[in-house]
Amino acid sequence: MKVYGSGRAHGGISLLHALGCGNGCSTPIDLWTYVGLVEGSSVPDGDEHNLLNSLLEVWKERDLPLPSGELGWLVKSDIPIGMGLKSSSALLMAAVNALSTGNSVILTDNVIFNLISTIQTKASCSISGGRDDIACSHFPATWIVDANATGTGIIEQIDFPEKEVIIVLRDMQKGTVDLQSFEDLRPRFEQIVLKLKNGSPIDAFRMNGQAVAEALKDQEALHICEDIELRFGCPAAISGSGPAIAVLCEPKQTETVKQHLKSEGLEFIHTRTHHGVELHWEREEWE
Repeated sequence: MKVYGSGRAHGGISLLHALGCGNGCSTPIDLWTYVGLVEGSSVPDGDEHNLLNSLLEVWKERDLPLPSGELGWLVKSDIPIGMGLKSSSALLMAAVNALSTGNSVILTDNVIFNLISTIQTKASCSISGGRDDIACSHFPATWIVDANATGTGIIEQIDFPEKEVIIVLRDMQKGTVDLQSFEDLRPRFEQIVLKLKNGSPIDAFRMNGQAVAEALKDQEALHICEDIELRFGCPAAISGSGPAIAVLCEPKQTETVKQHLKSEGLEFIHTRTHHGVELHWEREEWE
């Protein structure tokens, strides 16, 4: 199987939900999606919104170069899908990288953000356009982003500490997103923006999780997060619109927290925040 190009992008967890006040913020985690642009009509599992083919159609509409003949995709991902961990943004960002490297195309950041945001909105996997998620997948850093802007929408980079991250994967449907419920909590979300700008990202993470869970009427998330913080002192919060819950730990706390989650019958994965720039990585051997 011929591989024309390959790319990768990472997932993230939320510090500020973009529906709250028009700004969003996510921080990268060490979970990755790898995408290969290949010869033939290979269709990957898990792309329930048909994002990859939508990207290919937009690429053709813009008359950007492509190899001749039938094209397909191969995907390998560590990021749980539909959990609020930025899997859609990571998939599209990795695919844009595969198309770019495979066809010697250099796109500006503004073009990339507009392209991915448009596809995600049309596919109904993001109400706000997901610019904060795109920034999280594109750059190994934490950014406050204007969700209503064109281009990147990036407002400000913030510092986020290195943490172990335990992701609780709840077996449930996402909560219903009621825009008015988020609007009613706008003053709380505006306070979260101030926390981010004033150097208190952990407080912002916690406050955002509480506000989002309230907007979604997700009492289970509120209970799990409160229980974990009371027991272990580890901040915990719903990510995105859920249902995943992220728990921030110091290395010495992780095993104790994981044992507790096991005793509660909760499924989880263990990762960490990711803020480094890797100059080299081994391209996936798809053949």
